Amino acid sequence: MKISDTDNEQYGLWFAVKRSIRYHERRQGFFLLMHQITSGLTILLAGSVLFDLAKTGDNPWWMNTIAVVSALLAAWDIVINYSSKAELHRSLRNRWIEMEESIVAGDNSPEAWEKHTINRLKIERDEPPIYRALDALCHNEVMVAEGNKKGATGWFEVCFFQRITSQIFRWQNIAAVES
Repeated sequence: MKISDTDNEQYGLWFAVKRSIRYHERRQGFFLLMHQITSGLTILLAGSVLFDLAKTGDNPWWMNTIAVVSALLAAWDIVINYSSKAELHRSLRNRWIEMEESIVAGDNSPEAWEKHTINRLKIERDEPPIYRALDALCHNEVMVAEGNKKGATGWFEVCFFQRITSQIFRWQNIAAVES
């Protein structure tokens, strides 16, 4: 696969595919982690409540609090449905990987690139709204993988707070560095 440096449209599509693979990989990992954390805490808290219920006498207030927190965590995981969101991002990531394989193995004819563009639109149709800071971080990661340095043209400046909350908030004020 040889994408001409002068063909910005082909390179832009290929770059977007690589960025999207990283993006969905991170979203999948985030939702799996959240599912594991809530499941683990639910099991621990419910176990401590059951252990204390085996004791005779009145239940202390803190045991009732733990029971409520445990129930809320379990309900939160069911309502948010972390595991299905992780599966969605796994599926999208796999579709982007298939597209990258098709680009790398395919020809450079205009017809082939038109098919890739249509395929990109089909995948994007199924994507949930984008978390901009996370997308910018994935963009920067692809740039580094291609040999660019921090601050290069097209690099996105993402502050520390935006980084640590990139999976939670849909930051809109991310700007690329111009040279």
